[in-house]
Order: sequence, then structure tokens, then C-alpha cells
Amino acid sequence: MRVLLTVYVIVSVDAHGAMTFPRPRSAADGDLAPWTRWAYPCDETHKGADCAIHFCESTSGCQGACPVSAHNGVENALNASNGQACYWFSNGCTIGCETCDGTHNHFGPHGNQHFLYKGINASELRKKNLTIDNPWNPREGYTLDPSSTFGIKSMCDSPSTTATICDPRLRTANTQAECGGPEDIYYYSPWRAPGSAPVIDACGVAGGRLHGQGTGCAGASFQNSSAAKMGDMGSRLPPLDSGAVWEAGSSVEVSWTVMANHGGGYAYRLAPADAPLTEEAFQQMPLQFVGPSVLRWDGNKSSQLEFDPRKLGWETKEGTIPKGSSWRKNPIPSGIWQREGATFDPVCVESEACRRAVATGGLDATVEGTYQGVCRCSHFSNGGFLLPNLEVVDNVRIPENLTPGRYVLQWRWDCEETDQIWASCSDVTITAPAEFVV
Repeated sequence: MRVLLTVYVIVSVDAHGAMTFPRPRSAADGDLAPWTRWAYPCDETHKGADCAIHFCESTSGCQGACPVSAHNGVENALNASNGQACYWFSNGCTIGCETCDGTHNHFGPHGNQHFLYKGINASELRKKNLTIDNPWNPREGYTLDPSSTFGIKSMCDSPSTTATICDPRLRTANTQAECGGPEDIYYYSPWRAPGSAPVIDACGVAGGRLHGQGTGCAGASFQNSSAAKMGDMGSRLPPLDSGAVWEAGSSVEVSWTVMANHGGGYAYRLAPADAPLTEEAFQQMPLQFVGPSVLRWDGNKSSQLEFDPRKLGWETKEGTIPKGSSWRKNPIPSGIWQREGATFDPVCVESEACRRAVATGGLDATVEGTYQGVCRCSHFSNGGFLLPNLEVVDNVRIPENLTPGRYVLQWRWDCEETDQIWASCSDVTITAPAEFVV
């Protein structure tokens, strides 16, 4: 299959995502206006900002920044019931360091790194009318432009660990670079040693930045509401009833969605609700994945796609923190090869239109008109080709010997193409196994 390269437009995107089930505490503003007024697609009652999917770069008009599937039986229908849950994260965090700096989401000006295909850039490819058969992971590969100045560097002088993720099957950005070699520009990113990078807060920070640092670039922002304000710590948010009641020893379904996409991988953990919600507390109770992963569109189980991360080499317990904890690779390749190099093949069959869009370098849905939704399981959703009606669904095992009571579930996403860590925390109730209930 041959894909024509066309002109691309560079925009700045950051990794944004959130747990969708159980509903996280950070979704509380989804019960407030203007989020309650937002819905997609546009219609007579939802127009302009009240139906636009966009990347929030300011402290207002953010109602369309973290939409999720409406689960109402209507294809591609979205709402803003998750509020700003995808804006709770930690900025400036790299592996083996004790703290995050809160300001950097990339070391150096983002976008200064460029990759070449067969030694030439996108504009030259277009002039020569050359094509890319597989824009996500071509056999010939991409190489870093020697003139690039970008690279994630450690946020501390003496990192206590080095990358433990070197297997190309677990990598999600610049996957064909030699591990630790001169072109391995994401070596210090959080995903390269899952769980070892520090966080500002175990449940994320509103806007990803420390108090007093103000609004940042490329999505390090937040719209204040009566539910939360910029710089608030997610661990201090009040409980939010998610409706999740699980039996100890059972396998339960959890899900998350991606808005802006920077690869990496994720894990789930539990901590008692009546104890301080610190990273150390969540590390005491990592949850193990059970069975396959699922890509589910519109909440529709009849059309979902199952795949086995273990067989694909997309699950690991090696070199993770805490030791032996189970992490899975983000299964959605961005395909933004101009900036990330080779990624990996999508698990679904993408359309010719998607392939053509990704082959451009794929940074803007307006490259050849309105492309939002042209891809089903690759790219990103904040102005990109993917709709956030897609959820990544997994089953995790609740420990059998867990004392019944109130707990908090943490979803932690360690990025690869940024020095960022996303987190969502949801309230759940654990009951005794049915055979022990009197």
C-alpha cells in the first residue's frame, strides 16, 4: 500500500488522558457549567465552544478539552462528564530523580526535534512525490535529523536508575533507536523505567504545575471552578461516588481514554481511602492485569476489539516500581513520525484516509480538511485524527485477602515522549467475597 505525502502543519500537543471508569475525583467539574452544556457532535443546542474538541491553552473555555464517550448508543457521541480530568498530572519528571520541577513538559523548546525518512524530510518527500507504505513503523525506519537539538535530559544530576525499558516491543516513540544510543532522545522519560520517576502528587495536580507557577504552555493549564483550582493536589480532592463496588478476589473492568498522545504505559494500584494518598501508599498495592486488553468504541461491546498485550510483548513486570508490578504499554500509536520517529503498528485496521493523514507527519486535523475521527486506534484526540469515543479497557485482579472497606484506585500513565506523568484517582468500595458474606 502506498501513501502520498502532503504538506503538514506543526502544532504543539501534550499527553493528556484520564481514567473513565471508575469515574475519578478529578471529574467533579463535569457536573458544573460549562461542562454540562458541552456535547459532540454539534447540533441546534450545542454550537461553537459547546461542541468543539480542542486543546486548552488558557484558563477559560476548556469545556471541550477532555470529552469522553457518552455511552448513549449513538455512534461518536461525546459529552464532558469527565470535566477536566485529563488536566491532572505532574510536569517535569524523569526517571531516577527525587522531585519534578513542575515547569518542563519537554526539555528544550518542543518541536525542535525532527526525523527523516530515508534521509530526507517531509517537504522534500512531497517534492519528489515519494511515499511511505507504513507511516507508523516503516521497515526502512526513520532517523533523527542531525540538526535537531531536542532530547529529554534528567531533571537531576545523578539519577538513581537508568532505563529498564529497552525492548523495542515495549517502546512507543523513536522505537528503532538503539537503547541508550545517541539517537535515543527519550531515554530519561518516565516510561523508560516504569514507576521510578517521581510525581508532584499521586493523583495529579490541576494544570500539572506547582503552586505559584501559573499557566504553562502546551496544556499545562486549568480552568478554575468551584470544584478545583490551578495547582490543587488531586490527593486532597473530596471523595466522589463512582458507583464501583467490587468483591475481594474478583476481576474487575477499568478503562481510560487518551486525548493528546505521547506513548508510554500505565498501571493500576489501590490504597486505603482513610490514609494519606501518597505514591508510597499506592505502591503497596499494585494490581495485576487479567486477560486481554480491549479497544472499545462508544461503549459498544459488540464492536470492541480484543488483543493480547502479553503475546505482543506489550506487558512487563521487569524493572518496574514497585518491584514485580505489572504495567501495560499504551496501545495507541501516535504516528507523528516527524517528531517521534517510528512508533508501532496499530492493532486495528486503519483506513486509507488515516494512513494518508498520518503519512503527512500528522500533527493537525486540518491538514486536508476536517480529519477528526478519520483514525480509529491511532494518533490523538485534541485536534488530531482520533475521536475520544475510544476507551482502553482492561481487567485487574482485586487481592483476595483485602479487608472490606473504602479504597481509592489510582491509574498512573508514565509517558515516553514527554517528561510527564498523568494520574486519576477514583473512589471504590471493596466487599468480602460472596462465599464469606453471612
